[in-house]
Amino acid sequence: KESDNIYIQNEEIKPLYYTHDRLFGRNKRFIGQRTINKIILGLMGYPNEGATINQDYCIQLLKQQQFDVFEPTFFDSYFLPYLNGKPFVITVHDMIMERLGCDDWQAHQKKMLCPLAAAIHVPSENTKKDLVDILNISPEKIYVIPHGAPTKPPVSYPSPFSFPYVLFVGARLLYKNFGPFVEECAIVIEHHPKLHIVCTGSPFSEDEQKLIAEHNLSQNIIQLFASEQELQSLYQNAVAFVYPSAYEGFGMPILEAFSCECPVMLNNASCFPEVGGDAAIYFDINRRGDLAEHILSFYKTSSYDRNALIIKGKERLKQFSWNKSAQKLKQIYNNLT
Repeated sequence: KESDNIYIQNEEIKPLYYTHDRLFGRNKRFIGQRTINKIILGLMGYPNEGATINQDYCIQLLKQQQFDVFEPTFFDSYFLPYLNGKPFVITVHDMIMERLGCDDWQAHQKKMLCPLAAAIHVPSENTKKDLVDILNISPEKIYVIPHGAPTKPPVSYPSPFSFPYVLFVGARLLYKNFGPFVEECAIVIEHHPKLHIVCTGSPFSEDEQKLIAEHNLSQNIIQLFASEQELQSLYQNAVAFVYPSAYEGFGMPILEAFSCECPVMLNNASCFPEVGGDAAIYFDINRRGDLAEHILSFYKTSSYDRNALIIKGKERLKQFSWNKSAQKLKQIYNNLT
């Protein structure tokens, strides 16, 4: 009944104004924090956190035992005492924290729950391989269910800018390789001063602003928070969408770009070749100058070659269907009952 998701328009769902992040700061966790948070929320007139409210309600339903298979929506073991021997299935979207060597609460819970699950579904073969390699999970109980492509064809929008640009979408955490991306784009902009970089997501940090200034890109880079419609417009009118990340569980922006007929450039790592197939241009973000070389080459490519890549992207989309994903998940459940 409560959420801090800004996209939710349902009037029945209240915004969750008081969360861990607002009270103590993002990514600051300590022993006893949950108890302190609940006390403060109670004094504010919030009897419990939204997550606890949802858990309490779920426990009530579990106690009724009117289910065959349970699937939690997060890595929290609260439900285990209430299963009474019934199987549970778990989703593992990625193994980013484990790959980065972070032994946080989520990674600890995942390590504990995955061996106990009757089945695990993941969005890519790459994530399945990581589960086997890192947590030593039997591959026989891991099922690959790729995400589906956007179901609605996007409406065509005019370019929001009068200049050409490459597009960077989403968070800019360390493994996203935003720093190397900026360095490579700086090489390209030396040859094409009118080219810009457009980044969606949060405002640039002080370190990012310093990096941008060091490469003389302050006049060539834009940060904005894009609505769904604005994001479609950004994809549709970009020179290319560039995804330099070192690791993703699937990479949904790839399918978003394909659906908006945007050329796609991917770091040749993680699950990207698995998702992009032959419909993307691949580069090595760890080899200095490689991305810049690919952007420079594509920037001057013919409209025929550009359209050929876009057509491949549209064909690639046909391999990703939410209906197919749902049927595969249904089969997992059926096999356990």
